[in-house]
Amino acid sequence: MIIADYLDYDTARTWDQGTSIQCASYAFFTMLAEHVQQLHNKEVEFDFDKYFKEMEENRGKKRRIEYLCSHARNHGYHTKTGELVKIGSYRRFSAWRKWEWLCRHLQTVGPMIFVVQRYKGHVLNPKSSDVIKMPTKEKRKATHAMMLRGFDNQSKWLKFQNSYGENSIKWCPWEVFQKINLYCYYIKDVTIN
Repeated sequence: MIIADYLDYDTARTWDQGTSIQCASYAFFTMLAEHVQQLHNKEVEFDFDKYFKEMEENRGKKRRIEYLCSHARNHGYHTKTGELVKIGSYRRFSAWRKWEWLCRHLQTVGPMIFVVQRYKGHVLNPKSSDVIKMPTKEKRKATHAMMLRGFDNQSKWLKFQNSYGENSIKWCPWEVFQKINLYCYYIKDVTIN
């Protein structure tokens, strides 16, 4: 039983074109487009590559997601058709504490970004399964951003969208999420003009 499930599958197919280093940009703009669609019943597209390059040139020491959220609040981003999309607020938080709290925020706020610690040999987009498994090695690699888009309350699984690979919509058991999640971002009060 899925309680919340965001992101239409056409958007998902577009997002599958990303690379690992661009994951923050792909995750953020897909989340932003989904918020516009939910709140304003309008489908929009953003130039992922353009804004990724701009972010890399200007972010300094800021985290990628932090820069994108801050810029969306202070200046906004233009869609491919010229509308300006801004957010009213955003928040970074540790989401691994309580299942109920995370699910409540998914239901009330909508899709959000979660940043995970990648581990050596751990596959975030397994080809043979729709469920990611617990990492078996403790050696850490780089971080990776994905969009949290739904949950199943019975199984305590989270549904997420990855930015690379075919069929990149997968499930993450709560125990695995608690192990690999570093932090999350959510956005609120999205406007479009």
